[in-house]
Amino acid sequence: MWSPPSVTVRTAAIWGFLATAAIAWGSCHNEFSFAASGWPNPVVQAISAATPMPLNRVLIVAGCLALALLWWALYPRGGRGVRRPGVLVAIWSLPLLLAPPVLSGDAILYADAGYMLSVGHNTYLEGLTAAGGPFAPFVDRLWAGHGVAYPPLTMLVNEAVVVATGAHAYLSVAALRLPAIVGVALLGFCGTRIARLLRRSVPHAAWWGLLNPLVLVHFIGGAHNDALMAGVSLLAVYAVVRWPHAWVRWGLGPALAGLAMALKQQGGLTVIAVAGLPIIAQLQRTPPVRRVVLLGVRTAGVTAVTLATFAAVTWASGLGLGWTKWLSLMGSAGTVAPFALLGDLASFLASVLGGDPTVARLAVGLTSNLTLLVALAVIVIRWSDRPIHAVGWGSLALAVLGQSLHPWYVPWSVALLGLGRLTRRQTTWLAAFVMLFLVWNAIQTVVWHSTPAR
Repeated sequence: MWSPPSVTVRTAAIWGFLATAAIAWGSCHNEFSFAASGWPNPVVQAISAATPMPLNRVLIVAGCLALALLWWALYPRGGRGVRRPGVLVAIWSLPLLLAPPVLSGDAILYADAGYMLSVGHNTYLEGLTAAGGPFAPFVDRLWAGHGVAYPPLTMLVNEAVVVATGAHAYLSVAALRLPAIVGVALLGFCGTRIARLLRRSVPHAAWWGLLNPLVLVHFIGGAHNDALMAGVSLLAVYAVVRWPHAWVRWGLGPALAGLAMALKQQGGLTVIAVAGLPIIAQLQRTPPVRRVVLLGVRTAGVTAVTLATFAAVTWASGLGLGWTKWLSLMGSAGTVAPFALLGDLASFLASVLGGDPTVARLAVGLTSNLTLLVALAVIVIRWSDRPIHAVGWGSLALAVLGQSLHPWYVPWSVALLGLGRLTRRQTTWLAAFVMLFLVWNAIQTVVWHSTPAR
């Protein structure tokens, strides 16, 4: 593995701040607003006017590239990492806090969904923008009129933020970074403590889980709800590692996994780690077949409590399970998910050859689901003696083999994998994937998915 250059913390703080400032500055351009009037903030409008295209796009891509290189330069060598990484991340985050959503309009969807709930509408049933309001003009036309597949706890968090900020057309959207910041704080707090309790490398855990540029750009900059889910997921893992009591193993830990699932469905994978970590020594000395059975039985018990928690949150919210009918919509976002691209190709070829594009796409979808199930089974069996790795690789497989692949799906997986012992090859490939995906997504978004305001 190529050895990264050395960089001081002071230099990292300065260059990281400048990188995120460039990303925030470029994101202020009106071309990233889905309303003809641009961003509803005079300061942001002034910055937009002072940054003509394509300079704004260059700033975003250059900032992402600089963050990626800086992250690699901070790789812990000899077991020594950055002191107080949380302070460094806080400094890097400052320019992003009041900027428009970075490289995604999802925060605006959250705000509109929260506003709809606050005035008595159910987004699962009526679809975004149905209630009008301050956020409707800024919702991406791809999603306007459609419901969302976010589970109920996320919807309640959105509503709380919008109500607390007075449903302000701009500040409410920026304030949706607060739940994401809580999630990132939990990632840093729980990740380093889990590593210490499990006698893993704390600097590596902080490097993968907290200093990761995807965390800066997409969790904080993009205000994605995956951040809070990831944080609560690691809180569940920390609880069962920190307090080896029956009420934590079978109560608190699984309940926290249920809350993670109520924030984002894939958080339910946390049950494997919650079930396996309390008996990890037993798993490691048990023969493979018996080990898988043991982990499976315990996971079933933990899952029962997790699903009960999810059901309780759903019942208390009064929103029901309407999110289920919008799951298929997620694949229409035009991402680089392998099976999504294969589905587009199969549909095109079917049209050219006189076949049915719908049938072709359906066949690819079924293949995707089967491949994912097989991959998850293999991962759980392969890492049945390392439950955190099982969740990390499993969640990454879920992201890559699913119908859509976004960069904000990745930090949770990477944070979990950073708590284990990765091989040199795994470290190289995983770090390369993070850096390349960050930069590629920035280029893809500013070139292909910008919506010029007219």
